Amino acid sequence: MAKVAVLSHRGVADELGHIGEWLETRDSNVVRLWREDPLALPDADVLIVMGSPTSVADGHRAEAAQREIELVTSWVRDDRPYLGVCFGAQVLAAATGGRVTRMSGTRRAFTGLDTGNEFLSGRWAVWHEDALSAPAPSETVATLPWADAVFRVGRAWGLQPHVEFSSDIVERLARSISGPDETWRELWSDLRDDDEGHRRRSLDLLDALDLFDERVERS
Repeated sequence: MAKVAVLSHRGVADELGHIGEWLETRDSNVVRLWREDPLALPDADVLIVMGSPTSVADGHRAEAAQREIELVTSWVRDDRPYLGVCFGAQVLAAATGGRVTRMSGTRRAFTGLDTGNEFLSGRWAVWHEDALSAPAPSETVATLPWADAVFRVGRAWGLQPHVEFSSDIVERLARSISGPDETWRELWSDLRDDDEGHRRRSLDLLDALDLFDERVERS
């Protein structure tokens, strides 16, 4: 049984959603780590880093975020399986020589990606105000018009799309950070109309990435 460490905040952006469902199908031993506690390299087979309202962008990086980058740098240097979602993808970019920059506004959308990979077809939920540029040695698998969206460095994967999201999770997240309804309602509505499709695509994508043995190749 693989031991999977999942790093997130307590009480915000901490729901595993479809990722949690997928981990259950893999019979994984999931250990939760919290950013509010002292960070250290976990004793685990796989590391998953979730989203955050904080930033690793140039000029906006907090001390705690820098510590997280250092932890992920150590993890991926040993070519250990890693999945970063949204903020976790940005941490991976910063840890491996890419860039993260602040955009002029927050992007919240249920949108397609520019990709040739069959597992990334369809629409995906994105919610971020920082844009990542994948590092030069990485394999960029999908892009958005404003940023790289999915990339790979060895056995480490960065996903800008929130593969964990359901429409219910979007609503709870928005209310937990007191976001005005008009800023998230369109994403919530579009996702609600395709909740099951997004769930299936997310599970299929996670299977294709397969953090427990390398199976994903760029189409």
